[in-house]
Amino acid sequence: MRLLRLLVKGFTGALFLTAVALATGSITMWLATEKDKIQLPRVIGVDSTAAIELLREQGFQPKVSGKEYSEGIPKDAILSQRPASGSWVQKNSEIRLVVSRGSDAVALPSLAGLTLPAAQRVLQEHGLTVGRVARVHSSEYPKGEVIAQDPEPGGLTRRGSPIALLLSIGPLEEPAAILTPPSQNYRSLFGGEGAPMRAP
Repeated sequence: MRLLRLLVKGFTGALFLTAVALATGSITMWLATEKDKIQLPRVIGVDSTAAIELLREQGFQPKVSGKEYSEGIPKDAILSQRPASGSWVQKNSEIRLVVSRGSDAVALPSLAGLTLPAAQRVLQEHGLTVGRVARVHSSEYPKGEVIAQDPEPGGLTRRGSPIALLLSIGPLEEPAAILTPPSQNYRSLFGGEGAPMRAP
C-alpha cells in the first residue's frame, strides 16, 4: 500500500513537472514571437505617399490593393487599411491599403448646341453616360444638336449617372400651298383647258 502511494506521488509529480515545462516552453515561444511584433499605426486619412513611407520605415510591407470614391476622405489619401490600426503585427508583414479617389460628385457640363457624338464624348470625360434621348422639332437649333438636358447643367450628380438629352430634328416644314384651280378668264386665254388659242 505504501509502495502504491509512492508511485502515485511520483506519477503526479512527474505530470506536474511536465505541465510546467510545457507551459514554460509555450510562454518562451510566445515571448519570442511577440518580440518581433510592432503595433500598426493608423494611416487612414494620411496622404498615400506619406503613409507608405511611414509603414516602410516601421518595417512593414505596404501594398495598395485598390482605389475607391469617398465623400469624407480626400483624393489620394488612405481610405482603409488591413490589418486595422492598433493591431500587433509581425515585422515585414504585408499591409493592404485602399486609396481614396475623392468625391464621386460631378458638376454637370452644358451640352446645349453640341451634336450627339460630341455630347457623348463630353459626358464620358466627366464619368457620365447618355441616358434617354428624345427628339423634337426646333427652329432655333439645327438638326442633330442638343436642345436641353436633364439634370440641368451646373448641378451635381454622381459619376456613372445617365443624362437624358433632348435632340433637335430641325424646323417643322411648312405644308405646301394648296393650288387653286385656274379661273375662267385664265382658261379662256388658253382655249378652255389651258391649251393656247390658235390664231384665226
